[in-house]
Amino acid sequence: MLGNRLGTWLRWLNATATFVFIAALCLAVALLVIAFIPGSPVTQDLPASALTGLNRVGGVTAGVTVDPSGWIPFTVHDPSLGQRLLHLLTVLPGLILVAEIARRMAGLLRLARASDPFTTTTARALISVGKLTAFAGLGAWLLSQVAQGVLCLTMLNSPETFQPHRSPLGWLAVGLIFAGFGLILDRGVAMRAELDTVI
Repeated sequence: MLGNRLGTWLRWLNATATFVFIAALCLAVALLVIAFIPGSPVTQDLPASALTGLNRVGGVTAGVTVDPSGWIPFTVHDPSLGQRLLHLLTVLPGLILVAEIARRMAGLLRLARASDPFTTTTARALISVGKLTAFAGLGAWLLSQVAQGVLCLTMLNSPETFQPHRSPLGWLAVGLIFAGFGLILDRGVAMRAELDTVI
């Protein structure tokens, strides 16, 4: 009974990972194609601290103002190729990384369904996925921040001090979870091997 339930979970997780892989890959290709279409609009958040006239924004009640430390979305209706490519770099690295993580997880889940999932191979694969998620995620975030900073400079009249937007903590947290599960599984496999030698 437990084996059947585990098999069902593994099958659904495998299907989900495969779907995420295909969806992320298709979305990445679509964004790549759109970036080379002339006239494709580019939307980018700009720091409110670099903008003027925010104290005259209408449509809000008295005492409500724009947060000077926040970000406000703007759209470039006729962006240059450079602007479209910079906008692409703000999202493409993360999408490719999501696709790669999903691909590895799908392969790992297929292997777990075909044989014993509680093995050293599975544990090491999980740890590897955790490291990839954390370190490559941090790299994807840095690349997107640099592209976003340069894109902001092309949209502002005056240079603005670079401000990181959003945080890489999501990548680091998910990577830590994957690696943690891998280490726990590895310890469990080692304990089972010790028990087998005792018995």
